[in-house]
Amino acid sequence: MTTRSLIVKGMAVLVTVVVALALAGGTLAADHKRKSRYTSLDPADCKILKTHPDGNSFRCPGLSGTAVYFAEGHHRAFLSFGARAEIQRSATQTLFLSNTPFEGRRRRATIEWRVTERFGKVLPYATIVRYFIASDGKSGQVLVVTRLTEKEACQVAHIDALANSDAIMMARRVADQVAPKFDCRSEPRIEGTPGILGR
Repeated sequence: MTTRSLIVKGMAVLVTVVVALALAGGTLAADHKRKSRYTSLDPADCKILKTHPDGNSFRCPGLSGTAVYFAEGHHRAFLSFGARAEIQRSATQTLFLSNTPFEGRRRRATIEWRVTERFGKVLPYATIVRYFIASDGKSGQVLVVTRLTEKEACQVAHIDALANSDAIMMARRVADQVAPKFDCRSEPRIEGTPGILGR
């Protein structure tokens, strides 16, 4: 192979590498705009909306002024988000298994908010909450992904957090790629290995 051929081949390889890096940089830049923020859910910090023998409903502080609606009833928990959180579809959605966002006797849970930042403002578009569930004497954990906009909130997906080793990454991927386009008239879907959700 001549020197000229080697130079041409080397330049071709260099161009390919530069293009690949540019494309990767664009992807990384796009992903960098998507971040997680965290808040705590603690009924002690919330305003009681209604009392009921099976459990109360609350309006709680969320991220950047986004309200959180939380209710308990019949051994199940309900979570919704937004200015009119208590009338959104997610306020009526829960897992069919007995569940709570609180682990053990703790009355504090973590809400992960997937957000974008525009003009200095933090804009949440989805949430991820870990539910602790029970079925036929067996326990489990499920990540619930919820779509959030200015007009609606609804559950998008359920992921068994113990049956899937990459459950949190799956949840974030669903939050980023599926939730923004999800039709809230649809039922939430099971992602990954069903685990206890398939019983």
